[in-house]
Amino acid sequence: MKQLPSDQFERAVAFLRMRARPLERALYEYSFNAGDEAAVIDELLHFRNADGGFGHALEPDVHTPSSSALATGIALRLIAELDCSEGDALVPGAVDYLLKTLDRKALVWRAVPETVNASPHAPWWHDEQGSLANTFDGFAIIPRVLILGSLHAYAALMPRELLEQLTDSTIQAISELPVLGTGGGSDLEYVAYLAQAPGLPQATRDLLKEQVVAAVPHVIVADPSRWTGYCLTPLRAAPLPTSLGATTIRAALGAHLDWTIEHQEADGAWDTTWTWGESYPESWPTARQAWRGKLTLDTLLSLRAFKRL
Repeated sequence: MKQLPSDQFERAVAFLRMRARPLERALYEYSFNAGDEAAVIDELLHFRNADGGFGHALEPDVHTPSSSALATGIALRLIAELDCSEGDALVPGAVDYLLKTLDRKALVWRAVPETVNASPHAPWWHDEQGSLANTFDGFAIIPRVLILGSLHAYAALMPRELLEQLTDSTIQAISELPVLGTGGGSDLEYVAYLAQAPGLPQATRDLLKEQVVAAVPHVIVADPSRWTGYCLTPLRAAPLPTSLGATTIRAALGAHLDWTIEHQEADGAWDTTWTWGESYPESWPTARQAWRGKLTLDTLLSLRAFKRL
């Protein structure tokens, strides 16, 4: 069982402090050095718009400054994980933005705004005459499942009947999936997050947990030769020992943790396993650097949780 040597840990920390986005720097200090959560909130403010939503490349693959349901869902999840209350500065505005942009008929959110093509973005977020809705199955899972998990944390700000309708519709969509963990694994990650959201009926919670645990050993990529490419790796599926399904893939997780320690970059970071291809070559380096900061922080958190530091 490999451990990350102290000098490699220090290189990762130096990378975060000198080259990561200020948000990841603040999150590192909060997570590892008992830093102030207010510093994280202050950095999140840089991604917030007047409409209460979030944009400005909070999701590094989408550079539109406009608010999006995807970025707002990411922000609200982070805010909830910081245990911010309903009255904290960013919460009411974010919930209000999501209420205003919800498609009340289909009960879904368009992941990114219609103006997405006007700013640099990854090719999978490109939209041509509604192609994005087709790519993401009408947004039934992404980003709705992520958003719903956080809305349950702030249920006091939601109309009760609407939250119940959203929950029922989303659970139905999840139940109709042939398998979780396809297309990179975001659906699996989001359903695992929703399964632990406060306020869900216990029967619903148990159903989601069962679905995630059953899927994990069958959808992860356990072949190390494929881990240099974009795929659902063991740590992506179960980044913590307490993650749903982690106990079903112990051997694969152990191997992936060893591999991850071996594949730290010389500058201390962990790199992306994807690119934008030929799209926006002038902007991809910026996106890549933002991702490297996030991936490095996430990797350190996983290594610590699995006692590999």
